[in-house]
Amino acid sequence: MAQKKSSQRSRPAAKKKGASKSPARTAGSRPAAKKKRKEPEPTPVVGGRFIIAAVIVALMVFIPMSTIGNLFQKPGPSKTDTSSWRKGNTSEVRITLVTADYNKLACASEKTLGGAHCGYKSENEPWPRDPSQPIDDNKKNVIQPYRTWPDNQLILVAGLWATPAVAMRLHDEPSAGVAAKKLARFVATCKVRFLGQLDGAKLHWTPGGKWLDQGRATLAQALSCTIGEEE
Repeated sequence: MAQKKSSQRSRPAAKKKGASKSPARTAGSRPAAKKKRKEPEPTPVVGGRFIIAAVIVALMVFIPMSTIGNLFQKPGPSKTDTSSWRKGNTSEVRITLVTADYNKLACASEKTLGGAHCGYKSENEPWPRDPSQPIDDNKKNVIQPYRTWPDNQLILVAGLWATPAVAMRLHDEPSAGVAAKKLARFVATCKVRFLGQLDGAKLHWTPGGKWLDQGRATLAQALSCTIGEEE
């Protein structure tokens, strides 16, 4: 009986059910930090400035390609109206020139109209000089071929270089010894009187160049001119 009591005393005390297995928290220790939950990134919002920039870019692309763009573009020069190119009429024509054209452009024909004549009677025969006329009158009665601006219509004009504005341009910008491509191209807006149609004239556009059969071309006499640069 005594032995049973001693054996019971030597057994360790049983742990109570539900007791914590973790070691006791020491004084001053901090609890373990909890991991922060990652918040989802907010959906970016398109700002007002971005929308304005996008609209401006779209307009810059769309407007020039549409008919609306015509409202914002500077209108181009109007084409030459040839409906008034009849004998006896006066009209305004715009002619594209460089000062080298004074010596470069020529026509050949035996015919005269209103006292105007070509620089040559034939391809190899210059028109004879009238001894009663000044030696140099800036080709007052000499017909030369020109092109209108901006649409390159052919027109024969006499006396263009004798008008004061064009004569002054020729004086201020002599072409002797200067390549034609280095000369400034300009537009002479001239009031002219139409003399009729010159048939069978031959033209050349460069000295020593090939003579070209033109057929019929409108002839006018220059009355006055103003000078402007090509746009």
